[in-house]
Amino acid sequence: MDAYESARRRWGATGAAAVELCHQWMLRLGATDTVISRGEEAEVCDLYSARYLAWVESRRGNLDPEVVERAASVSSSDGRAALVFIAGGVFPSVQDRADALAIGLLRFDARAGDLDGANAVGRRVLASGLVVA
Repeated sequence: MDAYESARRRWGATGAAAVELCHQWMLRLGATDTVISRGEEAEVCDLYSARYLAWVESRRGNLDPEVVERAASVSSSDGRAALVFIAGGVFPSVQDRADALAIGLLRFDARAGDLDGANAVGRRVLASGLVVA
């Protein structure tokens, strides 16, 4: 059975369902202390752990470059690494910017239960997992 088999969602996932799905993936990747943000925390990021902050972009279009810049700003001031889970595409210029800012981009397909790295940092995360504090 595929590592993400139970992550498959017949109808896809948006909003809260996408956040829950990405929460499961963070747990599987090793960040076992990952929590879904609630209340005021949800205004900052969607998921967090002792070492990571994560944002979930469940819309199907291309990733907005401002998401990468905001993630970089927040994680820089916070001290935790940034991850952005995306359901859509990402332009090469945004991939390069995320790599330069050390932000992992992880593309998810809720219907297929697939997760792959959408930039070099994201591919390293999938290869090595998420380090726990």
